[in-house]
Amino acid sequence: MVPGDVSTANGVLRLGQAMSSYLSTRDASEREEVARELSRFTRWIGSDVPVGDLTPTQVARYQEHLPESSSDINRRLELVKTFLAYLKGQKLTRTNLGVHIRIRRPSSRSGPDRDAQAVGEAVRITEEGHARLSQELEHLEGTVRPRVTEDLQRAYADKDFRENAPYDAAKQHLSEVQSRINDIRRTLSAASIYFSQSTDVVDLGTIVTLHSLDEDEQVTYTVVGPGEVSPREGKISAQSPVGSALVNRRVGEVVEVQTPAGTHTYRIDKIERR
Repeated sequence: MVPGDVSTANGVLRLGQAMSSYLSTRDASEREEVARELSRFTRWIGSDVPVGDLTPTQVARYQEHLPESSSDINRRLELVKTFLAYLKGQKLTRTNLGVHIRIRRPSSRSGPDRDAQAVGEAVRITEEGHARLSQELEHLEGTVRPRVTEDLQRAYADKDFRENAPYDAAKQHLSEVQSRINDIRRTLSAASIYFSQSTDVVDLGTIVTLHSLDEDEQVTYTVVGPGEVSPREGKISAQSPVGSALVNRRVGEVVEVQTPAGTHTYRIDKIERR
């Protein structure tokens, strides 16, 4: 496959295939960073989803779940935005879905003081989430990282790095694994396990059923702590735009959620516990 070639055997291009073709067009110096972010995006949407089936709603909802506090949030959004523009340029999508990515305004509270506060601040997390993260960390450190390291060493023995795709892939994979390990360690070191059985208000560990007043549809979210987020399972961070708008609200209340894609209005229909 030549750089940028997006042809497929059956004429249906999957999102994962499009990402691989796009990466081949990027400079080697930035390919690792781009691959890391687009891998997050394709995993959330689904790597087997046909590119032609992508919708503005999927793009908007993906970015809704990215934490506002992330210091590199705009850089991450920009990488996805550029990829979506590439898809339109290749005539793989009818419109440029990148226009639905909204770069976020910087917070007025910035600088060393804000960063220091974030580092020292305890992170609330559920008992289930703490156990899951601990298990994932053990698996990554004891099984995944050693295996990927061996793959990298075998590929390194080839010595010809210019055309060594296995080496590039193993290096990228190891970087992703180590990044995830570091994220989990930071979360667990600052974690404060949260216990509650109340369903009076939306809080950590609650399952919230909402009625979208904009699209007249019902959606369900589980509000979780950092490290437990899984948008495809409906698990959103309490610090995300949707989560922060819902916390401490009661059944029957109507809330407006400000997202990069615009304002969404929901009515809280039910609050349950996991």
